[in-house]
Amino acid sequence: MKKVVLALLFLAVVFSCDNPEPYDQELQLIRDTNLIDAFLDENGITAQTDPSGIRYVINENGNGKKAIAPNIVAVNYALYRFTGDIVDTNILDVARTENIYDPMRTYGPFPFQIGSGTVIPGFEIACQILSEGGKGDFYIPSVLGYRNIGSGSIGPNENLYFQIELVEVDVQVD
Repeated sequence: MKKVVLALLFLAVVFSCDNPEPYDQELQLIRDTNLIDAFLDENGITAQTDPSGIRYVINENGNGKKAIAPNIVAVNYALYRFTGDIVDTNILDVARTENIYDPMRTYGPFPFQIGSGTVIPGFEIACQILSEGGKGDFYIPSVLGYRNIGSGSIGPNENLYFQIELVEVDVQVD
């Protein structure tokens, strides 16, 4: 009898480990936006809210020209953790100032096509909020970033903070 009880207990533990809680995007978005709102409150930042859940502050208005699919845009960006640590940038001066300069990397405006799925959804949405020439701070929920998987040094369910400048809409790429 003791062996049966131990075997059942062992099986219960094994099966509970094999069945992690499924990813619930709606619940995660609630968690993300609560964390983002708390961060904004703690730092005295008043942000607007996009229907997607992105919080943002427009720092410089552009000329009014907006990006839509299938426009090709060129952007400058800096990606930070909510701790203030920089993760990535395509801006040479920022990379040098933040001590993440990589001589093997190309710096300068980053081109991509709206609607192509080549960037995370939150980055694409942010670029469509800006007008050409505009700059803003974007607080992106993990569900619009790297979700529960993460990427490189970005952890699962990590919210992202981007500073983005929409340099040009309708870029001609060679």
